[in-house]
Amino acid sequence: MTEVKVPDAGGATMKMVDIGGFIHPNFYRSGPEAQQLFDTVPNYIFRNDDIMLCTFSKTGTNWVFEILMMILNRSAKRIETNKSLTMLECVTAEETDQQPSPRVVNCHFPPRFLPLAGMKAKQIKTVLCLRNPKDTAVSYYNHMKGFKSYDYDGKWEDWLPVFVQGKLEYGRYSEYLLKWQREVQNDPGFPLHIMFYEDLKMNGREELDKLLKFLDIQLDEQLKNDIIDTCGFKKMSEEKGEGKIYEEYSKPGFKFFRKGQVGDWKNWFTVAQNEMFDKIWENETKDLEVFKFKYTLNND
Repeated sequence: MTEVKVPDAGGATMKMVDIGGFIHPNFYRSGPEAQQLFDTVPNYIFRNDDIMLCTFSKTGTNWVFEILMMILNRSAKRIETNKSLTMLECVTAEETDQQPSPRVVNCHFPPRFLPLAGMKAKQIKTVLCLRNPKDTAVSYYNHMKGFKSYDYDGKWEDWLPVFVQGKLEYGRYSEYLLKWQREVQNDPGFPLHIMFYEDLKMNGREELDKLLKFLDIQLDEQLKNDIIDTCGFKKMSEEKGEGKIYEEYSKPGFKFFRKGQVGDWKNWFTVAQNEMFDKIWENETKDLEVFKFKYTLNND
């Protein structure tokens, strides 16, 4: 395990850790602690009633976590906790196990580093939430600029090529998707429900009903409406946003819940950047068949 400063195209650097070639956030852990977290994730021991939430970073983790917790608690009351307390690469197994049931365990790792054996053995119901790569990139850039741990203040035009090249934490998003596609096509061996950020944004109630069917949980119509309302971006931002979550870890003025939009990438990508991104993305995902993304709210 090595602490590294990953340079962007302009020379500005981002602090992370390198664990055997896999770039990982440091989460304010020492080198040995980060290594131990990484090494123990595959062997994590689940409770029978756990839900597993799998996401690439900045693809809707906090949003879906909140929805799942409200479903499990059968209540639209705002939950006090946040997903970092059961995030396998962020806290130790002992810390995660301090959280009472029901729990939503979550992780940004690709499948090969997940506790797949435990997920199969206990048939852990697993939700995979995905988001279009362009909005993901924009959200990720702002995330890295906003958190103190990265010590980063580079420009968008210098950061984007490094993201596309997969040199940042968690690697290439395209590779993450291809690995999950292989799991889906080969039968993952545990119950798996796939959600898309954009569908949840456009058709929240419909997506909630699909999720409830997967979880085999019935809620009354009023509670469903209340959950969608409470988990809407405006309320999430006001009630769990700046000053309330990760405040000590972020720079002044940083908004953890920034916009939550579909299509905001159009305000960031130049024509040349978009063409560059499309060319590389289409080449890297030419074998991607299972996951199809919407890039605006008007996409079919």
